[in-house]
Amino acid sequence: MKISIKGIGVLGGFGCGIAELEEALNAGKSSVSTVVIKTTAGDIDVPAFLANADMLESFVDKRNLRRIDHYTRMALLGCYLALEDADMLDVDRGHMGIVVATGYGATCNTFDLQHSVITEADPFCSPTQFSNSVHNVAATQISILLKELGPNLSVSHYDMSITSAFSSACQWLQEERVETVLVGGVDEFCKILGYFWHCLYNAGNEKVDFAGKKSPEHAIIGEGANFFVLTREKEAASPYGFIEAVRMGNFERKGINLPENAAFFIGADGYSGCDDKYESFLSEKAKVASYSHLYGGIPVGMGFDIAIAALGNKAGTVFKSAESPIYNQGRLDVIEHDEDLGSKRICCLKLGAGGSFGWIGLNRSNF
Repeated sequence: MKISIKGIGVLGGFGCGIAELEEALNAGKSSVSTVVIKTTAGDIDVPAFLANADMLESFVDKRNLRRIDHYTRMALLGCYLALEDADMLDVDRGHMGIVVATGYGATCNTFDLQHSVITEADPFCSPTQFSNSVHNVAATQISILLKELGPNLSVSHYDMSITSAFSSACQWLQEERVETVLVGGVDEFCKILGYFWHCLYNAGNEKVDFAGKKSPEHAIIGEGANFFVLTREKEAASPYGFIEAVRMGNFERKGINLPENAAFFIGADGYSGCDDKYESFLSEKAKVASYSHLYGGIPVGMGFDIAIAALGNKAGTVFKSAESPIYNQGRLDVIEHDEDLGSKRICCLKLGAGGSFGWIGLNRSNF
């Protein structure tokens, strides 16, 4: 049984909502912000793709957001946008499951909490800060504000988190445990990650060229959320298409069985050490695209690729890629201009740390 994508909610460095994601795809770029980080050696400037969650106040009363941090606000806004897109905000959603993926978790609150415990004389930390630091805080707040009592799962599997979350969501639907699943991912920028980027790409304190090879755009740290409303509707056509397969494994132990007649959206982020391995698993002249230059290096970046694939299904188009950030040698056909999707399916492929891999296949047709 194929799973129908009924709604999408996204926010990131490109903006907020699917319309602004499409604008960024057409423009081929997103706005890069600069974060100032204080260090013992002086201030450093770090580029970042930052997300704005202010739009959440149009869905949730401000009083209910007083103790909710930026990480959870991004997740909540992604959920509300997905439900709004699916026209399910104010209707009976039936028995709905919630799956939230995250690679880093609530990093800002976690590090702030640790800092307060280490440096402050008071042995007791802030209860609010503690509750906002745990990995399942986003999924908890989503359930509370949406008043959903169905199964609720938080997944933390670093750069395989999205694949793991979609695997669980599809399994729930196939088992008919739920009628609908709200599934997606969220990760936030924190200054410790920013400092890591600085050490990795600018350790010698040379001037950084954001467009150059020394600090590739796809490796600039990003943040944001991507959520999807999935159902098991057996309609002949769905605007965003259908999920036809979710696969995970380890490419160091055995190969990757990839679908045929597919355009491949590759998750190159500059951090997993696998950007130069994609070429080894794709067939000669395979159609490939990469969009991480729009949302940055982020563990749940695969969710944005799924959103772009779904938009491509709706428009019948494969959107133009960035210049390929992977080792290619001309073997692969990088999609440099918008192309007609035709009968091709789309495969979102992510190679991760330790030989892990995950891919999710999408198709326009339910047949």
